[in-house]
Amino acid sequence: MRFEPELEREYHHFYLTERRSHVRSFNVIMLILTTLAGAYSLARVQVDQLQMVSLAVIGLGYVSMVWAAYSRNYERRYLRVATYASLVVSAAGAAYIGRAVHLAAGELMGLLTAYSIGLYFLAGILYRAAVSANVFMVASFCLTLTVVGESPARVMELTTMLAATAAIGGIAFRHQGIRFRRSFLERGLIGEMAERDGLTGLKNRRAFDEHLTRVWQQALRDRRPLVLIMSDVDHFKKFNDRYGHQAGDEALQRIAAAHDAFAKRPLDIAARYGGEELAVLLFDVTREHAELVAERIRGAVLQLQIPHADSEGGAVTISVGVAIVHPTLQHSPAGVVQLADEALYGAKRSGHNCVQVFETEYQDLSTGSFRAARAV
Repeated sequence: MRFEPELEREYHHFYLTERRSHVRSFNVIMLILTTLAGAYSLARVQVDQLQMVSLAVIGLGYVSMVWAAYSRNYERRYLRVATYASLVVSAAGAAYIGRAVHLAAGELMGLLTAYSIGLYFLAGILYRAAVSANVFMVASFCLTLTVVGESPARVMELTTMLAATAAIGGIAFRHQGIRFRRSFLERGLIGEMAERDGLTGLKNRRAFDEHLTRVWQQALRDRRPLVLIMSDVDHFKKFNDRYGHQAGDEALQRIAAAHDAFAKRPLDIAARYGGEELAVLLFDVTREHAELVAERIRGAVLQLQIPHADSEGGAVTISVGVAIVHPTLQHSPAGVVQLADEALYGAKRSGHNCVQVFETEYQDLSTGSFRAARAV
């Protein structure tokens, strides 16, 4: 019922996004009902202090959950707030209903069973939290009936009814939770397939552009550098002409795998930028580390020893351009691509199978203009 921590966080975001409308409606309705119950109790001549305290606690619990449900950071806050608030609300609500049942208001028992189902399917909390809240509710209900003097047989009868409802709801909710998790995985798989290049298995151009925009904004906020390593297979047209396009595809797949090995952190990405041009984007690394990774990528491709009679050395090589930028409001994400493109052009001019690094040149770029000509 749980994924690895990183995937579990993504699932929480998916789950809360899907249930946002239910969560808000449920909590608002329950807050209104609690307010009306408090107003009714105050209007009576004799006010039961235990019930008023219970209603006050329930009201505070729902105020906190409504606040979290409508918060700008809903996906980050709601589960944490609701998990604890639901425990308190469940215990206080069960105490309120238990006292009311003792005072011959047995029809209110139906509210508690309805609330038990609502905890599972409308409150927007996860399985363990919903089960825990129901356990708190049943235990508080049983304790309240015992304290106010109900007979043991009556306590057993009512508690068993409530526990049975909670158990049935828990079983149904568990199956729904499994379906939700399967749906999450299926959507993720479909999305992952849509973001992958069919030949190399790397991220495709669209996924790269979207990722670059996201990490650009984060780097801008955190004042962290971005490094874009752009590589191009040397004399690839001649390779295809001599060995055929199928051999070219196989070579590109092996070269892509060598690039992918250097993009393992959450904010890093390896992508096929276009044709035989590949890209590796690194978040928050030093110039020394960027140069080291670029050289290792170049070396890893050379070590593949893919035969290429038209290339110096007789094996497939790549030229690598490295752009190191510190995002500013005066530039756009296109600037890092342009700088990497310029660095790659410089590596081509320097004789291929080498690395060229640009950093300070970024300040002089006018984002949006690219070189029209490029060495083959």
